[in-house]
Amino acid sequence: MRACLVQKDINNKDYTGFLEKINSDRTDLVCFGELATSGCLYTSREVPQLESLLNKFNGRPYAVMIGFPYVTPSGLYNSFLYYQDGKYQIYRKINLFPAMNEDKVFNPGNEPGIFETGFGKIGVAICYDLRFPEVFSNLKKLGAKIIFVPAAFPLVRINDWKNLLIQRATENQATLVGVNAVGDDGTNVFGGSTMVVDSTGKVLHQADETTEQVIEVEL
Repeated sequence: MRACLVQKDINNKDYTGFLEKINSDRTDLVCFGELATSGCLYTSREVPQLESLLNKFNGRPYAVMIGFPYVTPSGLYNSFLYYQDGKYQIYRKINLFPAMNEDKVFNPGNEPGIFETGFGKIGVAICYDLRFPEVFSNLKKLGAKIIFVPAAFPLVRINDWKNLLIQRATENQATLVGVNAVGDDGTNVFGGSTMVVDSTGKVLHQADETTEQVIEVEL
């Protein structure tokens, strides 16, 4: 699977601009980070409906994974979408981070992040989920060999991000793909360091802590 990992500035809402620049001839999957469509929500506010997001992906020759605030009749969820060929699957973040007010803005999800794809079973956990080993062991039990971790992980704790990705990869013998944000949204400075870690804990790719960029990887 040929993937493009988009390390995006938290303030840049133009995710479609990245999609237009992707070389579709050599890309199977484009993966963005946590809440890539909106930036972090520290207070409740109106957000777009799911249908308007899906319309941006119609006709794309590759799959897209992206973090977004998901409005449902039961409330708002910090969610991650897998979209391909008109079909979609959604994971709702289970573990909300009180220090960034998530539990005041979002409802917690309660289902594991397993996507059934043409590339096999893909696991997903979002940012703070990384601190809960049982989330990852459950994804491995459910058949995920690759686990994506979209995030908005602050720079002040970026060493935790790096160490936890390696730890979760080795203890589950799975490939971990962490896609983080960069930039300063006035509340937090985000630490980038988008990474691919193989099942032995070896770091295969790592972005810097400040630069908006697209990393092409073979998974």
